[in-house]
Amino acid sequence: MKRLYILAGPTASGKSDYALEFATQHACEILSCDASAFYKGMDIGTAKPSKVQQTCVPHWGIDLIYPNEYFSIKNYLTYAQRCVSEIFSREHNVLVVGGSGFYLKSFLAPVADEYEDKTSIMQEINRWEEQMGADFILKKLKMFNPLGLPGSLDICNLRKVKKALLRCLTTGLPLHALHKNFERLQTPFVHVPKYAICILWPLELLKLRVQKRTKHMLLSGLIEEVRFLLENNYLLENTPAALTIGYRETVRFLTQTRQSKQDLCALEEQIFHNTCQLIKKQNTWLRHQLQFDAYLYY
Repeated sequence: MKRLYILAGPTASGKSDYALEFATQHACEILSCDASAFYKGMDIGTAKPSKVQQTCVPHWGIDLIYPNEYFSIKNYLTYAQRCVSEIFSREHNVLVVGGSGFYLKSFLAPVADEYEDKTSIMQEINRWEEQMGADFILKKLKMFNPLGLPGSLDICNLRKVKKALLRCLTTGLPLHALHKNFERLQTPFVHVPKYAICILWPLELLKLRVQKRTKHMLLSGLIEEVRFLLENNYLLENTPAALTIGYRETVRFLTQTRQSKQDLCALEEQIFHNTCQLIKKQNTWLRHQLQFDAYLYY
């Protein structure tokens, strides 16, 4: 029976290189689980596998949409299920590779409610925010949830409050009812044998890798890549693609009237710092949200 392998690890931990070696040894095709790799044209700042690497072993889940397009976890699950089925039909195993925890978890547990995202409703919520402020959004959410809001909801995080309100308005259900429905969802790939591996580095060594990678990205043309995306309206304000580390800092750099050598150094430092902060969050998430069958220590 074919197997689904999962390779996780924080940013800059060497997942792409190890994945090639592992996939060759275990007759795998690689399915990317990195949210930033979905976007066409975002190549340098996302450290996608090179064209040579993608030729050595078939890769899926890369360059699926443009950065100004929407791609939900449900869209990804539909795509991933089709990929897994097709790869198994070729008598190959699947190696899922990525650092995006929410997408990785989708192979092991339910992660998405069965409701359709309604762009028109979110646009209305955004209008409420603009006209009446964030407090009104929270008040509206509380009206939909007379039994109270779940303690896990960070009411200080406006993005999460708006998303919770979207779910309520779209389904007509309060959050506690949505949670009960969520608990009844079937685990994806429930009948597929799985084996999960996590790559771990000492934090200080990983920081050195991040520092080297950041320099390489800038020397390889990250600024020019972002400039092209902006000029062609592929990077839009406050979209997931534009908020990706490496891109959001470079967008800010390009909007400055003065782009001196000092500003360039500051850009490199900011990308490095934000990537290190992300790594800490990724390590915490991986430690508490996923269970692994093996660890690869460096």
